[in-house]
Amino acid sequence: MGAAMLVGREREVAALAQLLERTPPRGAVLLMLGDPGIGKSSLLDEAESRGRARGFRILRLAGVECEATFPFAGLHQMVGPVLDHVSLLPRHEREALLAAFGLVESPPPDPFLISLAVVDLLAAVAADRPVLVVADDVQWLDPQSHEVLTFVARRVAGPVVIIATMRRGHTGSFLQPGFPELTVGGVDDDAAAQILSAHAPGLCPAERRRIQREALGNPLALRELPIAMAAGPSGGLRPLTLSDRLEHAFAGRGAELPSATRDALLVAAVDPAGDLAEIIAGTSALRGEPVAPAMFDPARAAGLVSVEEGRVAFLHPLMRSGILQAESLARHQAAHGALADALDDVYRRTWHLAQSIVGPDDRIADALEANAAQALSRGAVFSAINDLERSAQLTSWSALRGHRLLMAAGHAFGMGREDIVHELLQSAARTDLTDLDRARMEWLGEMFDHTPGGAARVNELCDLAVRSAPADPDLALDILLAAALRCWWADTGPAARARVVACVDRLPETVGDPRHLTALAGVEPVLRARQVIEALTRTPPGDDGDALLVMGLAAHAVGHMALAAELLARSEVILRRQGRLGLLSQVLTTQSVTYVLLGELVRAADVAEEGKRLAAETGQPAWGAGQLVCDVLLKAFVGDAQEALRRAIEAELREARGRNVMLSMLQLARGLVSLAAGRNRDAYRTLRAIFDPAEPSFHQRHGFASLMFLADAAVRAGHREDARELVAELEMIARETPSPLLHIHLSYARGVLATDEDAEDFYLAALRQDLSDWPYARAKLELAYGSWLRRQKRVRQAQSLLTSAQSTFDRIGALPCGDEARLELRATGAPIDWPESSAERLRQITELSAQRLPDDEIAERLSLPRAVVAMYRDRTRPGTRR
Repeated sequence: MGAAMLVGREREVAALAQLLERTPPRGAVLLMLGDPGIGKSSLLDEAESRGRARGFRILRLAGVECEATFPFAGLHQMVGPVLDHVSLLPRHEREALLAAFGLVESPPPDPFLISLAVVDLLAAVAADRPVLVVADDVQWLDPQSHEVLTFVARRVAGPVVIIATMRRGHTGSFLQPGFPELTVGGVDDDAAAQILSAHAPGLCPAERRRIQREALGNPLALRELPIAMAAGPSGGLRPLTLSDRLEHAFAGRGAELPSATRDALLVAAVDPAGDLAEIIAGTSALRGEPVAPAMFDPARAAGLVSVEEGRVAFLHPLMRSGILQAESLARHQAAHGALADALDDVYRRTWHLAQSIVGPDDRIADALEANAAQALSRGAVFSAINDLERSAQLTSWSALRGHRLLMAAGHAFGMGREDIVHELLQSAARTDLTDLDRARMEWLGEMFDHTPGGAARVNELCDLAVRSAPADPDLALDILLAAALRCWWADTGPAARARVVACVDRLPETVGDPRHLTALAGVEPVLRARQVIEALTRTPPGDDGDALLVMGLAAHAVGHMALAAELLARSEVILRRQGRLGLLSQVLTTQSVTYVLLGELVRAADVAEEGKRLAAETGQPAWGAGQLVCDVLLKAFVGDAQEALRRAIEAELREARGRNVMLSMLQLARGLVSLAAGRNRDAYRTLRAIFDPAEPSFHQRHGFASLMFLADAAVRAGHREDARELVAELEMIARETPSPLLHIHLSYARGVLATDEDAEDFYLAALRQDLSDWPYARAKLELAYGSWLRRQKRVRQAQSLLTSAQSTFDRIGALPCGDEARLELRATGAPIDWPESSAERLRQITELSAQRLPDDEIAERLSLPRAVVAMYRDRTRPGTRR
């Protein structure tokens, strides 16, 4: 069938040949999309042939519609031939991959660690010779294999080429990354005529025209519809979709076969394994008498299947679906039941038994729940979800049915699949849940509820936790942590916060749990900061990546950024080694915000990019939103004003509405842009709103990070007295919390806002702090103190501090502050150094200057002070180092 399907496919064949000839050193991916029968599989065969001729190692996998519930069935096809290379993988990855195939006993592997193992395995195999992965009918792969293939394709590296096919109209993760696509459409009239001449030479002109009109250029239809038409009116040429007509054609062909052959075809159609001996045993059980392999001879003669090396394969997926379409539900169930009788494998036997019945069967439902546990032990979470959902359907007791649906939803939550969680929770809500399960359902729904919530929702969650605590303190703590997060993200008011704290305090058995600390830190980051910091600093970090992440979140919430960075870095190492990418994305997102606030901007940018990608890949939109807001802040710190403002608008419209934390960060970014541009009144008004409880951007703890910039704006805009009053209020708060974030910002504000008589004492006191983990704050203090010294005519001391500040700002990528230090240095007559990051700004100013624009207009366009523009234009003058 292959050669005929390639007639008229010169364009597609050329594209495949070009892809294989290039063999990019970093790999390549191509997705072929088209209708059933259009020739995708034949093109894949052609790619395989050409790849083999060019020395590629070929790895194949193909989705089968009825195989989608068997864990890692597709993945086993792909990597089974190269499992001898598994010894080259790191131990964690090797054990995860072997556990996925049930070859070793180990703790349940993280699905993403399995994916990482496959990436590294392909890279190891490709070290000897290039690898070509050909994946047919990706839409029918089991969910685990589908996700792994998508993950691998995103990270394809080395001489590895992946060519995959999918039917148009199907969905799946392989469509989401935007891989290069090759659309396979119908062949033109000349090619259609050539195919018909080769396979149906006896057609009269009218029949030929009718077939071509019906086939729509589909090569399989051009081959098969003439046969169907010769069979008479029942042959399948009805006013149906083309795929339906072809299925009818194959069904009609099967209807003419002997009874034993039809039974064998039905068993083969519901059995994804394709094992000849297994299908013979199932057919014998279905018929109640022994049958022999020769029963397939009529089906082979009719061109429906091939039987080679002990395996039965349908020559096209539409042939399988045509056979299934022709049979009744009762016959389907009987075939599944017969296969179950013939199988020794407990997992597969249970699955087929579950498909063989309608209505409740608690014995099979229990066995399916055991199947789910087995799937989880292999890291096959999606198979476990499917098993539990089907188990629930077969469960007679409503409360247990709901419990199993919630178990499935819990696993879907762990995979970040909001869509599946929502669907399962809807089904569970229609059952008679126990009180504890109803609380569990509320918690699962809460974790994907992205709508801003107020005090009423927080109180509902507290009520739920109180009712759950006697039976399940662990669940109660989860619910209270969710309530605390609502208090963190939005201003829920003091009464709601107090209620959460009271409920957490009533769970003494959870005091040692990191979630206990994080709940307190999130809901009362000032009043409970001392307790949280003391507990975190006396608790050994350990090697639990989950616990380290939660502890890092607590440290971040109370403003101990250096401790947060340390804990999160430990968690990152562990989670990365374990391949737990879902949690890793949360670590990276929190790290990026932490690094921005510490002033490690280069590190922040590095982790932000990976965090954003992983949040998308692991289906965690809330963390992706947090990363978007962090990106806005990062752009403001590094001086990309236009991009910061553009993304701020995007983030506010998409994600931040009603979330005070995000609005506070966006407000800070806008304030920084205005400050860097010299729009000091705008900057002060913008930053002052962060500290006003009446404003939507108010967030007490996040406001700490804006204080030093508010002090700068206050001095430049003439609002020194108002800022001093705010600082006095924050001094009182500082007595309650040892938060380094607040104390460091306060020490800066004291110096900037002080009179000349007092300023130096404040600056010296501030610089005596341990600022080794706070490069941005130290450089800001050096800049402010150096500027004060210059104004006091103490030039030599000023130059030393200003040079140090400029060097730090340039190292960490804070271009606006670096330029401010350069302006101050220039005023002392000292030479100026320029970082590589200033090259783009110089180019922009040079281009606008070439248009004879005045400095004022250039400054306005680029959101820069006029003095900075003038400095860049004077970069080549004597005495300036370039």
